Amino acid sequence: MKLSTKIQLFTTVILLVLLVGANAGVYALFQMQTNNAEVERLQGTAESIMRAVNVTDGGERSATRLLRAYLTEDGMIRVVNAQQTALLTVTEQPELMQDVSPQFRDRQDHRIFSREDGRYLTVFYPLVWEDGQVVTLEVTESLYLIEENLQILRWVLFLATVIVLIPTIIAGRVLSGLVLHPIHSLIQTMENNRRQGAFQRLQLNKRSNDELKQMAVTYNRMMDWMEESFQKQQQFVSDASHELKTPLTVIESYANLLKRWGREKPEVRDEAVEAIHAEAKRMKALTHQMLDLARDDTHEILQLETVDLGDLCRDAVRPLARTTGQMIRVKAESDVLAVGDAEKLRQLLFILVDNALKYSEDEVDVQVETTEQGPRIQVQDRGIGIPEEDQERIFERFYRVDKARSRETGGSGLGLSIANRIVAAHRGELTLTSTEGEGTVMTIQLPPLSQLS
Repeated sequence: MKLSTKIQLFTTVILLVLLVGANAGVYALFQMQTNNAEVERLQGTAESIMRAVNVTDGGERSATRLLRAYLTEDGMIRVVNAQQTALLTVTEQPELMQDVSPQFRDRQDHRIFSREDGRYLTVFYPLVWEDGQVVTLEVTESLYLIEENLQILRWVLFLATVIVLIPTIIAGRVLSGLVLHPIHSLIQTMENNRRQGAFQRLQLNKRSNDELKQMAVTYNRMMDWMEESFQKQQQFVSDASHELKTPLTVIESYANLLKRWGREKPEVRDEAVEAIHAEAKRMKALTHQMLDLARDDTHEILQLETVDLGDLCRDAVRPLARTTGQMIRVKAESDVLAVGDAEKLRQLLFILVDNALKYSEDEVDVQVETTEQGPRIQVQDRGIGIPEEDQERIFERFYRVDKARSRETGGSGLGLSIANRIVAAHRGELTLTSTEGEGTVMTIQLPPLSQLS
């Protein structure tokens, strides 16, 4: 069942139940009031008859004439003794006398009964008859006027219900259309996106500010995020394939050279093996970096702990100092603490220091200190520097300032992008200050402990 049908059915059924309940209450109340009014009127008639009988002294014939004076065309008046026998009956309908058995009541009472031609009301009044015995005065009248009024009332309530339901059904259809139009538009847009591989957005109703508009805004934001992620993925695949194409081509070329001349020329064999080994190492490092970057894109959960940045920096640069032979000086204040993932921060420092060593033949300084903004680490080299026009793009994937120089040093253009993502994951900021020919300072600003507690 469609949602629009459910909305219409639900609203119609609820309103119908309410109307039927209200109409039933109105009908029952009106019927009770009219019945009570008729009972009071007929009791008043019976009291008038009783007073007239008490003052009359003319025998049964005179009493009959008196009762006929109060008789209605469709009614009956009779006097019943204690033996349930009618002493006197006055009526214009003999069949009514046969259908209704006489009843003796020693107190004032009434009853309503039904026949084929409708409902009747009988009131009972105790009366002292002319011979001194206590009898019951029965006064019976038809309630056809009340029945006609109730019939009119039933039709009025029925027509009122129909008149109310018709605009309600129309309003329910209009309401379901208004509510479901954005949903239908969303479904159509999603289907078009699936078929066409596009990233269409929903049109926003500027005059509305309800949940449906919020749904459309959320969907458009999701489309923005998906399109951006898709473009990044496409760019990542394109850059990765381009970066891997060169070492694969080199390996293939040297493999062919090795296949042709490797046995006859040892110098060719040694050159080919060395080149293949170097390119394989570069591909391995590039693959590891791309995997790290991909893991950062999935928002990997950090293993947070309190870290002493001074000790961490010393541990991170020690292997680099041994393998490169270059001077790396660590200047750290005591107890510079931060909350972070120790392994990720160690990887961050390794990337920055390794980058500084590649582009600088002089010593590299690492300074750790506490500032008003929080813990800060600075990695300074005295190398070739970065041109001003390249500084804004230095953190982009696969971006290299000097591709030829990067090729010589083994750079892939991913290290700083990974470093920037690690800092962002720690809610920090990575900035650089560089001057060509003088060197570069990379600054890691982490949030203070008070903001993370």
